[in-house]
Amino acid sequence: MEELQTIFGKISEELTKANSVRGKILILSRKAIQKSSIAIKHLHRAEFQEADKLIMENKELIIEINELSNQMEQVRFGMILSCNQEYAEAVFLQSFLTQAPFPTFTDLQIPYLGYIHGIPDFVGELRRVILDTLRKEDNIEIAVNALDLMDDLYTLLLTIDFPDSLTYNLRKKTDFVRNLTERTRGDVTLALNRLQLVKTFKEILEHKSTRENQD
Repeated sequence: MEELQTIFGKISEELTKANSVRGKILILSRKAIQKSSIAIKHLHRAEFQEADKLIMENKELIIEINELSNQMEQVRFGMILSCNQEYAEAVFLQSFLTQAPFPTFTDLQIPYLGYIHGIPDFVGELRRVILDTLRKEDNIEIAVNALDLMDDLYTLLLTIDFPDSLTYNLRKKTDFVRNLTERTRGDVTLALNRLQLVKTFKEILEHKSTRENQD
């Protein structure tokens, strides 16, 4: 859990930087759009000198906007998001099942958004591990640990509080994790209650059998 908190802290730092750049781009974009609109009006009026001045000013703005957008390259990769998050999901599951430390996005050499989007998918795999464990009634501790991790991951996902345009709609996936975790908690609670009832019933039968033998 501690290493995950560190990783999420680094991701928040990266998104904070990206959010700052995004804010600058939005301000500059509004200025550029306004200047273009006014320049077009001047051109329609044949006021070419005024239009030329605005267009030259706008050129500087556009260059600055494009330079700033290059700093956000990490969040402009929609086409490769799926393959990165699938890879992250597989590595997360491997780490959990082998009790290995969770790798960072730097370790995996993937964009941080590919990493963070792999978390909700990993939570889905944790639910599968839990259900398989409960079905087999084998090592219930694994199911409890997996549920605790689902809780921890949901809490960490809540710390990534940035606009959807920066996180590729991570908020929807976070809601999915919350619902899945609550549903799984109900499944685990029912299973543990059932196991406790079975244990109690067996103890009653054993106690009854012992008394009958004594009689």
